[in-house]
Amino acid sequence: MAMRNIVEIDEEKCDGCGLCVIECAEGALEIRDGKAKIIKEMYCDGLGACIGECPQEALTIV
Repeated sequence: MAMRNIVEIDEEKCDGCGLCVIECAEGALEIRDGKAKIIKEMYCDGLGACIGECPQEALTIV
């Protein structure tokens, strides 16, 4: 079974600005409790359009 890449969020770095959520065309991210969260992992395409938008560098591809 092939592994697919998804975005991982470092909650220590995330300040909840929401810029990643705006950039996520797939709708996989939301702000919950003041932090970005992957709410629909199956929707994440793993391409990382959201990563470049994060001023805190809290997002990585895993």
